[in-house]
Amino acid sequence: MIQFDNDSYKKEIIKTETMARGVFHGSFNNINDKRLEEELEIKITKWKKDLDTFIDENNPYDENKIELEISLKKLKRLKNKNIKTTKEDIINDLNSFSILSDDSSMEFWKDKLYNSKNLNIIKNNILSLWQKTYYKKNNEWIVHTVKEKRDKFITDIESWISLLKKLKYMSNILRIKTGVLWDFRVGELEENDISILNKYVDFISKYKDIEIICDTMGRRVDLEKSLKNAEFKNTYSYTNKKISSKEEIVGIYFAKDIENVVSEELSLLCAEDSEKLFKLKYIENRLMCFDKSAYVFNENEFDKVKSGYKEGKGDMIICIDTSGSMKGTNEYIAKAIMLKMVMQALSENRNAYLINFSTEIYTCKFTKNDGINDLIKFLKLSYYGGSDIYKALYEACRIMQTSYFRNADVLVLSDFIMEDMPDNLVKICSKQKDKGNKFFAVSIGKFPFGYSYKKVFNNHWIFDTDNGIKHAF
Repeated sequence: MIQFDNDSYKKEIIKTETMARGVFHGSFNNINDKRLEEELEIKITKWKKDLDTFIDENNPYDENKIELEISLKKLKRLKNKNIKTTKEDIINDLNSFSILSDDSSMEFWKDKLYNSKNLNIIKNNILSLWQKTYYKKNNEWIVHTVKEKRDKFITDIESWISLLKKLKYMSNILRIKTGVLWDFRVGELEENDISILNKYVDFISKYKDIEIICDTMGRRVDLEKSLKNAEFKNTYSYTNKKISSKEEIVGIYFAKDIENVVSEELSLLCAEDSEKLFKLKYIENRLMCFDKSAYVFNENEFDKVKSGYKEGKGDMIICIDTSGSMKGTNEYIAKAIMLKMVMQALSENRNAYLINFSTEIYTCKFTKNDGINDLIKFLKLSYYGGSDIYKALYEACRIMQTSYFRNADVLVLSDFIMEDMPDNLVKICSKQKDKGNKFFAVSIGKFPFGYSYKKVFNNHWIFDTDNGIKHAF
């Protein structure tokens, strides 16, 4: 059987792809983000795959197609064996054909059937018309389905773009790289999630003094872990062996340096089949190449790095008070500051460890590769019980004993309506300060800052909704 001529179907598919890409690129000015373009192509590919699946599973003409194929094969067999068909056989064909045709056409063929002597010709003509009608009906249904699915797909693309624009706006307000938010799979976000983020971003936009805290926190890096921007001490002479030319073969390495490729690899280009292998190895940097070098010895002066600490950007631990006394505006302020701090950290490739404390604590570690769902979940958390900052600080000191956060600074966001710290906790925090870790506090409200807290925290700010951030000490 001749296959369905799907040129119209293909044209509608191409039209859909063009529309989707046009809507995307027309919505942004000079956008140059391969991740988003790749995401768009993934959405287009998925749409086409889902469309094919829908057509295969829901085509109303599939059974009719099977019956038509059976009748065509039977006609061919009759012709090959020079056998005449029967009226009953033709009536069965007409019954199947009637699903696609109108009553007047059926009456015409029945009349022909009873007044014709050559039944094989009648059967052949009926099947020919049946096949033509099937093509037309099937084509119309598929094209209609594509257009219908396209309308919803373009609407979904427009909704996706709307989310991207909101994330871009939030990135501008937060003063972070756009990719930090876009790295989180946008498809995982719901409109409600975007609204939650947006309300906090609007608050941050109003109180730009929050930047002061962001710029102060995390300014500590272990030079043993990171030698970038290191402070150098005590110069001394040192003889270094350097590569200065390539005169002698010293080994083999994998790359795509054509000038050094081993001759056996080049022989792959002699045959059409092996040429594909050569191209694949070239793309994957897997061609065998000669490693050539020559060595000379020069005396240079090097600087010896003195182990210690220098100004830099370290990780951060943020403790948020969500007790009953923080309910309402105070908690809202604390979470807005937290959001700014987390996004700033991730934008600078720093980790953030969050501790939400009330009577109990809830913790969450964030890295740039984590999804945004956990952050939104954290923003929704509220206990409204008592306030136990001690558990939060104990956890902060514990996490600073780990390799990931040993250079982290701590920020506590609270109204500090609580008793003074116990002496043993003050001592634990002091030990961490001796190691170079710093403790920062933001008081939200006008409750007095206890004496024990002044001994622990390096910096203290007071947040006033009328005047913004004020530095207390």
